Amino acid sequence: MVTPALGDNSFTCPHCGANSHQTWLKAYLDGYEKDSRPNMPDYSAIERIKAHRDLDKDERANLLDWIDRKLKRELFLEKPKEYGVHLSTELGNLHISQCYSCKKFALWVADKLIHPSQASEIKPNPEMPDHIKHDFLEAAAIVDASPRGAAALLRLSIQKLLAHLDLPGKNIDADIGELVKRGLDGRIQMALDVVRVIGNNAVHPGQIDLRDDTATATKLFGLVNIIVEALIATPKHIETMFAALPAGALKAIEKRDEPKED
Repeated sequence: MVTPALGDNSFTCPHCGANSHQTWLKAYLDGYEKDSRPNMPDYSAIERIKAHRDLDKDERANLLDWIDRKLKRELFLEKPKEYGVHLSTELGNLHISQCYSCKKFALWVADKLIHPSQASEIKPNPEMPDHIKHDFLEAAAIVDASPRGAAALLRLSIQKLLAHLDLPGKNIDADIGELVKRGLDGRIQMALDVVRVIGNNAVHPGQIDLRDDTATATKLFGLVNIIVEALIATPKHIETMFAALPAGALKAIEKRDEPKED
């Protein structure tokens, strides 16, 4: 899953679940005509439209589709007005993304996705140690209210993870350097440094200001899960499968890998 974030070219659509390109749109205000107000149709309108004798087939189908979308509380494009010139004003800090795959719209206020409403998708990797999982879940609970606090907790999670891997766990930068010496994958090194640097800036004044940057803080959760997958889950999975090989095969492998005498 690619967490939706304001301005990103692609992410996991909150409607259809596809990892899809997103088109970004602005919102403009145009007032209702005199004595006109917004309203919601009810289900009885469907029966009235069906019974209306003066509507042709296409008009009836279009009206029924319009009512259905209204009742489902979808966001959709109304037909443009065919008369007059309307001057509109852009509504600041309201943004709309449209999924290339399903064509549905998502609504954002500032950098927060407000439609469709989302249940929290921030879950720890199943192999994350419990004492680290506690900090991860605490960070997830506060990320909307305090992105800086969440980033600081995720930095602490990484520090505890490094200690869990039998590194000193006191200086994250030095511990990452030690893992690099041991052959750490460069992409995992980058993920560790992203969480470290952004987490440091959340605690100490720096060039990255997370005060209102929920999107950046949210992306850190995915990086922490990737780090756990690479450093704990994958090695554990490989070791378990290797240990399950037949005894004869294990002995042959052991013999193959014995130092050869000159």
